[in-house]
Amino acid sequence: MTAGPRDGTLLRLTTDGRVWTFDGSRPVVVGRDPRCDVQLPDQQVSRVHLSLQHEERGWVLRDLGSRNGTAVDGTVLPAGTVEGPPGAGRLLEPGSEHRVQLGGRDGPELVIRSGTHPPEGRAGPAAQRVVVIGRDPACDVVVADDPLVSRRHAAIDVVGPDTAVVRDLGSSNGTHLNGTRLVGPAALTAGDTIGIGGTTITWDGRAAVLPHRHPATLSARHLGVATRSGKRLLDDVSLTVRAGQLVAVIGPSGAGKSTLLGALTGLRPAGMGRVTWDGRDLYEQYDHLRHLIGLVPQDDVLHRQLTVRRALGFAARLRLPRDTTAAERDERVRRVLAEVGLSEQIDQRIDSLSGGQRKRTSIALELLTAPQLLFLDEPTSGLDPGLDRQVMEGLRVLADAGRVVLVVTHSVLALDRCDRVLLLATGGRVAFFGPPEQLLSFFGVPDHPAVFRALDDPVWVSRFAESPVRRAYVGSTSVVVPAPPPAGEAPAPARPAPVRQLVTLVRRNLAVVAADRLFLGLLVGMPVVLAVMAHAFPGEAGLSVRAAGGDPAEAQQRIIVLVVGAALMGAALAVREFVAERPIYRREHAVGLSPTAYLASKVVVVGGAVAAQSVAFTLLALIGLPGPDDPRVLPWGEWEIAAAAAAVGVTMSIAALAVSALARSTDQTMPALVALVMGQLVLCGGLFPLADRAGLEQFSWLLPARAGYAAMASTAELQPLSGPQLDPLFTPTASRWALDMGVLAAQAAVFLVLTAWALARSVARSGTPR
Repeated sequence: MTAGPRDGTLLRLTTDGRVWTFDGSRPVVVGRDPRCDVQLPDQQVSRVHLSLQHEERGWVLRDLGSRNGTAVDGTVLPAGTVEGPPGAGRLLEPGSEHRVQLGGRDGPELVIRSGTHPPEGRAGPAAQRVVVIGRDPACDVVVADDPLVSRRHAAIDVVGPDTAVVRDLGSSNGTHLNGTRLVGPAALTAGDTIGIGGTTITWDGRAAVLPHRHPATLSARHLGVATRSGKRLLDDVSLTVRAGQLVAVIGPSGAGKSTLLGALTGLRPAGMGRVTWDGRDLYEQYDHLRHLIGLVPQDDVLHRQLTVRRALGFAARLRLPRDTTAAERDERVRRVLAEVGLSEQIDQRIDSLSGGQRKRTSIALELLTAPQLLFLDEPTSGLDPGLDRQVMEGLRVLADAGRVVLVVTHSVLALDRCDRVLLLATGGRVAFFGPPEQLLSFFGVPDHPAVFRALDDPVWVSRFAESPVRRAYVGSTSVVVPAPPPAGEAPAPARPAPVRQLVTLVRRNLAVVAADRLFLGLLVGMPVVLAVMAHAFPGEAGLSVRAAGGDPAEAQQRIIVLVVGAALMGAALAVREFVAERPIYRREHAVGLSPTAYLASKVVVVGGAVAAQSVAFTLLALIGLPGPDDPRVLPWGEWEIAAAAAAVGVTMSIAALAVSALARSTDQTMPALVALVMGQLVLCGGLFPLADRAGLEQFSWLLPARAGYAAMASTAELQPLSGPQLDPLFTPTASRWALDMGVLAAQAAVFLVLTAWALARSVARSGTPR
């Protein structure tokens, strides 16, 4: 192994978040020339400005005849000379930090520390050094402007001059080597890229180099998408967009605009062709490049009951690294709202905003992660012309900040605010791509409606393909792009900290419920209303068969009401839960939301609410009436009945969640709700005997009301322990009651699995070309 640096020989230079570390084996030259060890591309810096060399007395800094001079710790050194006796140079005190100004007051500043070693706990043997990369200012390489980077994100272990290993430090969003997520330490070679959050760092063989600011380019070449039946949705689409440009994608319905959006974002990869960002293949390195992409779908993806601050605050907790503090999240929310011009609406409910303001709130949601590519699907749909223009003006500002902004739209009112217009003809073919001021002249028509009428003639596609406009603004696409294997769904993102996500989702669900006063009123009022209706039944014996003179009819009727009421509350509360917020779930799932955490949060909140409703309903319905004569398990019969009612309600709520996940629209949930509740009433076992009725009895075992009614019947002793048995499930023993409750638990587990499958299917269905 190559010997490591001697004690006190390490030298670290830092400027603008960039860090270089040297071991003293050779002189270090700083200057503007690319061949320098430390290149500072600033006009105040000479091509060869200064040198640092390790001698017996330590590190010595020498000016190499720079044009604009050098200052060390505020002391200006004359250009071409050194402080002290000739040839002595400026000795840098070991272990101390020195600030070196190159080229005068306006030039860059180097922070130099010599004779230092990695802090305790971060380094291995003396032969190694560790370069820590992260958001924390104490890191060796600081990435302060990327909100997706963890405080201590990754580390590079430099073992020798030619040996280095990169490893993740338990970051929230993972570390990627050349676009592939690290699963363990990996060796580095010169030129390798290290992806952390939305930032790409290059290892040059000696140091980790942050990316230079330059206008990157989004390039799509020969994109093609077809359905399973062979219908072409995109046909040889190519475009080139530089950072800072706003692009509008227009065309008739069915021209493939949304399909193109799926291909460019990688959510629904194209079956052929290639998409690159800054020369990197989006599909090959999607696991890392997905962090650079923001997508604003056509449907709002925020809970309208919440204020803007709370909605974005919950989103920040889900999307930003787990080590982001509350103050940092709040500052991030304020910053993105200021960027979209909504600072004054921060404490306003989303459902009270105008259509344009709601759309800007959705844009702010995506800006939380500082994407470099921002895609929008019909952001002006349903807006009046004034708001339409306002939204496009806002997108112009976002593009001018250095992003690529691509917007799919049916509106042509604000095309003059765009840098480029992409016109797709039927079949997903490009009929025009270029500046908006050239669109009408290219087609030789006076207005935009005439452009759409001209698309009826397919000759315009071939005319554009051979036009100078295409060569000028698309660029060369003569290189044949090899067709990759048929593209499947986009790879799933990392889903870190599911427990933390669960806590956040539970808090958000509770906040949504608390903010909806009508829903909250129904939540509290429904058990009361049903209990009042239950008291309309004649009789004063309640659930006591003894008080009824041995006649179980009244107890039987009241138990039917309790079972069906609990089932109704469970189904009503949950049947719209997933289908109503499907756009929100799809977007959050695409950026890292754990499906398990999402489903569990619904079960916790909805199930908890239904359980409370069922218990309250049962106790209110039995108030003033005798309870069961001899409860099986609990010392209080009413609570034993309430426990069974709660189990029915919770199980029904999970069944209703499965229905909600399967439904394609909220309109489909009402018939399903009626069918669910009627099934519980008819097949609970209280209206007529179900035992020994082949087929019907077995089907009834699938319904929560069947086991719930049996548990209550066991508690109330609706049939004697010996003698004629109406139903074996009614046997009045503790073991039978436990078995009935166990059946409900098993049903809940089955419905939970069905719900998880339906949720996964709903996401997959959204990305399947039809």
